[in-house]
Amino acid sequence: MTIPNILTLLRVALIPIIVVLMIAGDSDAARWWAFSLFVASALTDYFDGWLARKLKQESDFGRLFDPIADKLLVVAVYFVLVNDDIIAGWNVLAVVLIVSRELLVSALREFLAGRGIPMPSSKQAKYKTAVQLATGAALIVSPLFGPLFGVVAIIGLWLATALTISSGYGYWMRSSEHISARADKAGE
Repeated sequence: MTIPNILTLLRVALIPIIVVLMIAGDSDAARWWAFSLFVASALTDYFDGWLARKLKQESDFGRLFDPIADKLLVVAVYFVLVNDDIIAGWNVLAVVLIVSRELLVSALREFLAGRGIPMPSSKQAKYKTAVQLATGAALIVSPLFGPLFGVVAIIGLWLATALTISSGYGYWMRSSEHISARADKAGE
Protein backbone atom coordinates (compact mmCIF):
# COMPACT_ATOMS: atom_id res chain seq x y z
CA MET A 1 0.00 0.00 0.00
CA THR A 2 1.42 3.37 -1.04
CA ILE A 3 1.52 6.51 1.11
CA PRO A 4 -0.96 8.35 -1.17
CA ASN A 5 -3.43 5.46 -0.88
CA ILE A 6 -3.00 5.38 2.90
CA LEU A 7 -3.86 9.11 2.99
CA THR A 8 -7.01 8.44 0.94
CA LEU A 9 -8.05 5.67 3.35
CA LEU A 10 -7.25 7.94 6.31
CA ARG A 11 -9.64 10.53 4.87
CA VAL A 12 -12.40 7.92 4.76
CA ALA A 13 -11.55 6.67 8.27
CA LEU A 14 -11.84 10.19 9.71
CA ILE A 15 -15.38 10.70 8.38
CA PRO A 16 -17.25 8.81 11.14
CA ILE A 17 -15.17 10.52 13.83
CA ILE A 18 -15.97 13.95 12.36
CA VAL A 19 -19.67 13.06 12.10
CA VAL A 20 -19.82 11.79 15.70
CA LEU A 21 -18.10 14.94 16.97
CA MET A 22 -20.58 17.08 15.04
CA ILE A 23 -23.65 15.14 16.17
CA ALA A 24 -22.76 14.20 19.74
CA GLY A 25 -20.61 17.15 20.60
CA ASP A 26 -22.69 20.02 21.90
CA SER A 27 -19.62 21.88 23.09
CA ASP A 28 -17.40 24.40 21.38
CA ALA A 29 -14.50 22.00 21.92
CA ALA A 30 -16.28 19.21 20.00
CA ARG A 31 -17.03 21.62 17.16
CA TRP A 32 -13.35 22.70 17.04
CA TRP A 33 -12.24 19.06 17.04
CA ALA A 34 -14.66 18.29 14.20
CA PHE A 35 -13.35 21.33 12.31
CA SER A 36 -9.70 20.35 12.90
CA LEU A 37 -10.21 16.76 11.76
CA PHE A 38 -12.24 17.94 8.77
CA VAL A 39 -9.46 20.33 7.71
CA ALA A 40 -6.83 17.60 8.23
CA SER A 41 -8.97 15.24 6.17
CA ALA A 42 -9.44 17.85 3.44
CA LEU A 43 -5.67 18.44 3.33
CA THR A 44 -5.09 14.74 2.68
CA ASP A 45 -6.99 15.31 -0.59
CA TYR A 46 -4.26 17.65 -1.75
CA PHE A 47 -1.34 15.67 -0.39
CA ASP A 48 -2.40 12.24 -1.64
CA GLY A 49 -2.47 13.47 -5.24
CA TRP A 50 0.68 15.54 -4.88
CA LEU A 51 2.60 12.64 -3.33
CA ALA A 52 1.29 10.18 -5.90
CA ARG A 53 2.67 12.37 -8.69
CA LYS A 54 5.93 13.26 -6.90
CA LEU A 55 6.68 9.67 -5.85
CA LYS A 56 5.37 8.25 -9.13
CA GLN A 57 2.83 6.20 -7.17
CA GLU A 58 -0.30 7.02 -9.15
CA SER A 59 -2.56 3.99 -9.09
CA ASP A 60 -5.93 2.72 -10.25
CA PHE A 61 -6.91 2.52 -6.57
CA GLY A 62 -6.12 6.22 -6.09
CA ARG A 63 -7.87 7.28 -9.29
CA LEU A 64 -11.00 5.42 -8.18
CA PHE A 65 -11.09 6.00 -4.43
CA ASP A 66 -9.71 9.54 -4.12
CA PRO A 67 -12.81 11.15 -5.66
CA ILE A 68 -15.06 8.74 -3.74
CA ALA A 69 -13.36 9.74 -0.47
CA ASP A 70 -13.90 13.42 -1.32
CA LYS A 71 -17.58 12.87 -2.03
CA LEU A 72 -18.12 10.81 1.14
CA LEU A 73 -16.47 13.51 3.26
CA VAL A 74 -18.44 16.38 1.72
CA VAL A 75 -21.79 14.58 1.68
CA ALA A 76 -21.48 13.26 5.25
CA VAL A 77 -20.59 16.68 6.68
CA TYR A 78 -23.21 18.53 4.62
CA PHE A 79 -25.90 16.07 5.78
CA VAL A 80 -24.97 16.69 9.42
CA LEU A 81 -25.02 20.45 8.81
CA VAL A 82 -28.55 20.10 7.40
CA ASN A 83 -29.56 17.90 10.34
CA ASP A 84 -28.23 20.54 12.76
CA ASP A 85 -30.09 23.34 10.90
CA ILE A 86 -26.82 25.09 10.12
CA ILE A 87 -27.88 24.65 6.52
CA ALA A 88 -31.61 25.30 6.59
CA GLY A 89 -34.55 26.50 4.52
CA TRP A 90 -33.91 27.05 0.83
CA ASN A 91 -30.20 26.50 1.43
CA VAL A 92 -30.92 22.78 1.74
CA LEU A 93 -31.55 22.91 -2.02
CA ALA A 94 -27.84 23.62 -2.47
CA VAL A 95 -27.01 20.37 -0.67
CA VAL A 96 -29.58 18.45 -2.74
CA LEU A 97 -28.04 19.82 -5.94
CA ILE A 98 -24.50 19.03 -4.81
CA VAL A 99 -25.36 15.48 -3.74
CA SER A 100 -27.37 14.86 -6.91
CA ARG A 101 -24.52 16.02 -9.13
CA GLU A 102 -21.98 13.96 -7.22
CA LEU A 103 -24.09 10.81 -7.60
CA LEU A 104 -24.82 11.42 -11.28
CA VAL A 105 -21.23 12.21 -12.24
CA SER A 106 -19.94 9.21 -10.26
CA ALA A 107 -22.42 6.95 -12.05
CA LEU A 108 -21.50 8.50 -15.40
CA ARG A 109 -17.77 8.02 -14.80
CA GLU A 110 -18.28 4.38 -13.80
CA PHE A 111 -20.53 3.77 -16.82
CA LEU A 112 -17.91 5.21 -19.16
CA ALA A 113 -15.04 3.40 -17.44
CA GLY A 114 -16.92 0.13 -17.97
CA ARG A 115 -16.87 0.92 -21.69
CA GLY A 116 -13.19 1.76 -21.74
CA ILE A 117 -13.72 5.53 -21.84
CA PRO A 118 -11.62 7.26 -19.17
CA MET A 119 -13.06 10.42 -17.66
CA PRO A 120 -10.33 11.96 -15.48
CA SER A 121 -11.06 14.76 -13.05
CA SER A 122 -11.11 18.19 -14.62
CA LYS A 123 -9.40 21.29 -13.21
CA GLN A 124 -12.86 22.75 -12.60
CA ALA A 125 -13.83 19.66 -10.59
CA LYS A 126 -10.72 20.10 -8.45
CA TYR A 127 -11.67 23.74 -7.76
CA LYS A 128 -15.21 22.60 -7.01
CA THR A 129 -13.93 20.12 -4.44
CA ALA A 130 -11.69 22.76 -2.84
CA VAL A 131 -14.61 25.19 -2.49
CA GLN A 132 -16.90 22.44 -1.15
CA LEU A 133 -14.29 21.52 1.46
CA ALA A 134 -13.53 25.13 2.44
CA THR A 135 -17.25 25.82 2.75
CA GLY A 136 -17.76 22.69 4.84
CA ALA A 137 -15.00 23.80 7.21
CA ALA A 138 -16.49 27.30 7.52
CA LEU A 139 -19.98 25.93 8.14
CA ILE A 140 -18.78 23.56 10.86
CA VAL A 141 -17.49 26.48 12.94
CA SER A 142 -20.05 29.07 11.80
CA PRO A 143 -22.12 28.82 15.03
CA LEU A 144 -19.04 29.95 16.95
CA PHE A 145 -18.62 33.18 14.99
CA GLY A 146 -22.08 34.69 14.75
CA PRO A 147 -24.60 35.34 12.00
CA LEU A 148 -22.42 37.35 9.61
CA PHE A 149 -19.87 34.54 9.39
CA GLY A 150 -22.75 32.12 8.80
CA VAL A 151 -24.07 34.26 5.94
CA VAL A 152 -20.62 34.34 4.32
CA ALA A 153 -20.35 30.55 4.71
CA ILE A 154 -23.79 30.10 3.07
CA ILE A 155 -22.65 32.31 0.18
CA GLY A 156 -19.69 29.92 -0.10
CA LEU A 157 -22.17 27.02 -0.18
CA TRP A 158 -23.98 28.56 -3.15
CA LEU A 159 -20.65 29.24 -4.88
CA ALA A 160 -19.77 25.58 -4.33
CA THR A 161 -23.16 24.65 -5.77
CA ALA A 162 -22.60 26.76 -8.89
CA LEU A 163 -19.15 25.21 -9.41
CA THR A 164 -20.60 21.76 -8.77
CA ILE A 165 -23.33 22.17 -11.38
CA SER A 166 -20.94 23.77 -13.86
CA SER A 167 -18.35 21.02 -13.55
CA GLY A 168 -21.13 18.41 -13.78
CA TYR A 169 -22.25 20.00 -17.04
CA GLY A 170 -18.64 19.87 -18.24
CA TYR A 171 -18.48 16.14 -17.51
CA TRP A 172 -21.77 15.62 -19.33
CA MET A 173 -20.52 17.47 -22.42
CA ARG A 174 -17.19 15.60 -22.43
CA SER A 175 -18.94 12.25 -22.02
CA SER A 176 -21.39 13.09 -24.82
CA GLU A 177 -18.46 13.77 -27.15
CA HIS A 178 -16.86 10.42 -26.27
CA ILE A 179 -20.11 8.51 -26.69
CA SER A 180 -20.89 10.25 -30.01
CA ALA A 181 -17.39 9.58 -31.34
CA ARG A 182 -17.66 5.95 -30.32
CA ALA A 183 -21.11 5.60 -31.92
CA ASP A 184 -19.81 7.19 -35.14
CA LYS A 185 -16.85 4.81 -35.16
CA ALA A 186 -19.13 1.80 -34.59
CA GLY A 187 -21.39 2.92 -37.46
CA GLU A 188 -18.55 3.04 -40.00
